[in-house]
Amino acid sequence: MSKASKYQGPLFAVALLIILIVAVSYTVISVYTDPVPTEPSVELTVPTKSETEEVKDTRIVLFETSDIQGKLIDTSSGDKSTFQYRLAYMAKIFNDARASEEFDGVLLIDGGDIYQGTPVSTFTEGAALRAALDHMGYDAVTVGNDEFDWDFDTYAADVSATVPEYELGDFSGDPSIPVIAANLFNADNQRRTLSTKDYVIVEKAGLRIALIGYIPDYSSQISSSKFEEYEIHADLKEFSQRVKEINLTEQPALTVVVAHAAPEAIADALDPADVDLVTGANSNDTVCGFASSGVAYIQTDKDANGFSSAVIVIDKDGNVTFEDLSYTSIVDEPEKLYDTSANAENLDQDIMAISHAAWDSISDQMNEALGYIETSIESQEVISGTTTAGGNFVTSMILEYMKKEGVVAAFYNGGGVCKDFTVPQDGMLQISVGDIYTLCPFNNSLLIYELNAGEIAQQLANGFVNGDFGDQVSGLTFEYKNNGTEDEPVIEIVSITLSDGTKLDLTDKDTKYKVCITNYSAELEGSIFTGKTPLKPATDAPVDNAAIISVLRDRREKGDIQIPTDHNARGTLVNSGVG
Repeated sequence: MSKASKYQGPLFAVALLIILIVAVSYTVISVYTDPVPTEPSVELTVPTKSETEEVKDTRIVLFETSDIQGKLIDTSSGDKSTFQYRLAYMAKIFNDARASEEFDGVLLIDGGDIYQGTPVSTFTEGAALRAALDHMGYDAVTVGNDEFDWDFDTYAADVSATVPEYELGDFSGDPSIPVIAANLFNADNQRRTLSTKDYVIVEKAGLRIALIGYIPDYSSQISSSKFEEYEIHADLKEFSQRVKEINLTEQPALTVVVAHAAPEAIADALDPADVDLVTGANSNDTVCGFASSGVAYIQTDKDANGFSSAVIVIDKDGNVTFEDLSYTSIVDEPEKLYDTSANAENLDQDIMAISHAAWDSISDQMNEALGYIETSIESQEVISGTTTAGGNFVTSMILEYMKKEGVVAAFYNGGGVCKDFTVPQDGMLQISVGDIYTLCPFNNSLLIYELNAGEIAQQLANGFVNGDFGDQVSGLTFEYKNNGTEDEPVIEIVSITLSDGTKLDLTDKDTKYKVCITNYSAELEGSIFTGKTPLKPATDAPVDNAAIISVLRDRREKGDIQIPTDHNARGTLVNSGVG
């Protein structure tokens, strides 16, 4: 028997005796003690706030723009009275939401590819867009692949990992807008870049909200010379772990991933316990919904054609739901975007002033007339194979500029041809300097290489697989077979004929021919030009849009103001069927 069991009986008896004594004493005291007078018992019934007023849900609206591509204003009409002031229109909507009692807070974010694409942005080196972002009150932006076309650390992000400073007419500032991309690393030391933040915590309606940046591995879309110091860790499992770490540290009420990628796959790969919403970009699809994981996602269009939004509802227990995931187009009625007195109340006047300052700074040079066309030029509609009329126009102009260097063929990537020229019913359309900068907005250098016939054939075949390698060409025609399928082509070039009638011997490895291509296409991983040295470095090479303008000016000075167009296919498919 244990020590405790041994003494259990006697101890119980003693305890029982003490309880009896206390009970008797209490009874005696109760009998012989006069009662103390007391006030009648009153139950307090003062109502609490929760009993008189139901705690309301917190409603926050998130607006997302992406792939603006410099479209502060759409000046493509060439007529100032029909310029579309797209960001001024959206800014008014966003500010109205901020002033509305419908929402307790407004989030405004952008998914990247902000600056490249229009003369207004190009000739102000992005200052016009940075000024607009600043005055519109963006909470954060992420990084698009086009942000690397210029010097990233000068024009897209600064040492504080915020949008860089700007000067534009009477406007100047240094925005505090965070640039977020949690998976952009330095290639040399595998450390996070100093020019981007992993995330930012913003406070809306008293709630802490985490905005976390994610970018896909778009390095193959960027010239190696522009991206050599960076590396993207795109693995979503690694990113998911980083999201968990951020949530553990910050304990936000709401977590949003701001991505420059299609959002659904990202939303599906993330834990719904960690992420409430993913905003997407880059693919230019307008999508909204819920992934199979349960995470919500939205994505907007390009060129400031509209915006996506989500109404986020947080109840008193912190539960997050969504009332509306939607896309709103602003270009269905373009006349609402014009600078007229009737539209004044629908256009934010601060952004209008920035827009006017931007246009005033470049208008003289943009309005210079170069000539006219009589046949429409479409940039993306394929004539045959990979040929487009826009691609023919660009490559033929570049070839004309480069012929003095002995170049026999000019290549260009069709995705870089960014404008259609639609001839009106009167049969004539004037082309200006501004039109050419809109057509070729990326300021690519034109590099000259020497290739043998077999290498030219491989370059043509590569263009079918990936247009970024340079799927548009002038200076030659060719015949080809498709030994694969329409969706997965396996292209075999069977003959090449130069414009002067020379038929190339595809087995001849000794004879060299000068060809021209942009630095963008030449420097892509897998390009036929990998490892080859251009005859002139990019720093001494002409720029694509400036070269085309030079050709058209020379034509104009000679009195030749009718600009030729070309709708002829370059490649001919010679096998009757596709496997």
